[in-house]
Amino acid sequence: MTRISLFVHDLHANPIGRAAPLAQALQHRYDIEVLGLLHGEGVYEPYRDLFDYRTIRCSRDMTDVLPAIHRLARMATGDVIYGFKPLVGSFGPALLASGFGRHRPLLLDVEDDEWVPMGATWPAFIRRDLIGGWRHSTAWKYTRALHPFVACADAVTVSSRALWTRYGGTIVRHGPDETVFDPATQSGQAPLRQRFTLPPAAPLLLFAGTPQPHKGLEVLCEALDDPRAAAWHLVLAGPRDLGPYVACAERLGPRCHRVGSLPYQEIPALLAAVDAVPVPQLAVPFAESQLPAKALDAMAMGRALVASRVGDLPALLGEGTRGWLVPPGDPRALADALAEMAGNPAERLRRGAAARSWFLEEASSRAIGARLEPLVEQALLAHRPRG
Repeated sequence: MTRISLFVHDLHANPIGRAAPLAQALQHRYDIEVLGLLHGEGVYEPYRDLFDYRTIRCSRDMTDVLPAIHRLARMATGDVIYGFKPLVGSFGPALLASGFGRHRPLLLDVEDDEWVPMGATWPAFIRRDLIGGWRHSTAWKYTRALHPFVACADAVTVSSRALWTRYGGTIVRHGPDETVFDPATQSGQAPLRQRFTLPPAAPLLLFAGTPQPHKGLEVLCEALDDPRAAAWHLVLAGPRDLGPYVACAERLGPRCHRVGSLPYQEIPALLAAVDAVPVPQLAVPFAESQLPAKALDAMAMGRALVASRVGDLPALLGEGTRGWLVPPGDPRALADALAEMAGNPAERLRRGAAARSWFLEEASSRAIGARLEPLVEQALLAHRPRG
């Protein structure tokens, strides 16, 4: 069986969130191995048990990363090499393992705009990444220097239209396995809420993952403070001691429920226990190119979504036919939408069902495989000896 080696940037953090559903889709036809550097202790907790990972632990310092990527490249046994993120720590070993695309087929996946600052002002970015930042392997200067080597790839996959304008290639949405994220396989809400120690009757919103600044958790908390959204309770799934989560819990009091970090396998049940998922992305350059995995997970489970008009979110939600759309950074508009959602459970269910239907056609494991398999086969064919 053809084997594909996936190189994932920093397996200690959440980049595995994009790679995992693509790897799972490829597993239906190919043998998969997942390799990556660990810039911390252990693989990112929610995804720790999904694959048999091959890792090298090192710091983010270039003096550690450069020798580590050479070692990691030599560990790859795949017939096809697939690098996730155009960064030194993932695309670097992918280039080396493939002989810069000459010896083995090479694919590249891009999920974020690595050319813009995340969580930093432009002056801070200039000081940190342009003038300084020589030791940090994810500094802009190194990512930009790698960009010409994108031409070595036999195929490129991207997560959003914004990234497609720069890299071209094929847009692949990273939704979960539709047989696992299936609302029909879950028990009723009452036992699920009891399982997660959630209130039995209140309408529940779920915010999961790492609350990076561009994800708009503060805007969501402000909207929930509005009397119009007072019916809603908020469920937070992630490390309990993260500052934004602590602040949100203090602000909302008994209307906030922290379930801690959960294995990814528990997310379908948690989504089935809640009523809706907010995705209040802010209108910053980094968010414009990003496609939040939690939006696709929610759509897979038929949960109602309320999202900002940022990036590809309006397209995912059918301009409001498959969820609710609000202006970014506007807590009053978000509170209005939440009030409408609380007052019309039937419409929540209708739009959630429409979201599930779109997901099955565009972002399910079956849909991902239909987009990736031709790219893999064409790359293998291009590298097949002639004569």
